[in-house]
Amino acid sequence: MPEKPDVKDVPDYLNQASVDARGLLTALDRFITKEWPGAERVIKYGQPFYKWNGQRISIAEYQKHVSVSSNQVLSKKLAAAFVNGGYEVGDKRVNIAFHQDIPKELLHQWFQEIIEANKL
Repeated sequence: MPEKPDVKDVPDYLNQASVDARGLLTALDRFITKEWPGAERVIKYGQPFYKWNGQRISIAEYQKHVSVSSNQVLSKKLAAAFVNGGYEVGDKRVNIAFHQDIPKELLHQWFQEIIEANKL
């Protein structure tokens, strides 16, 4: 699904994902909704967004990975931990290759940083 499909909601996005990405995206959807209970799940720019308490996280499929993005910059310490775990990072995103496990503990820490940044 490298091209952004025309989707109506998050389940539709997950159902249209490639076989390689579907399990990872579905697990991330469950993980994010568990971490941010009550988050609003919407489609923006053709991909799932999770909006909660003024913050947002999105997931998207690419050719060889899934990306988890936020509107908050990843701290240098946490970015280094992701890189040490074998994940690619950008200022506001973490890429998870199709063959990699979801770094749940690191994502949990990132999501907590996002919540804390909103409290300031």
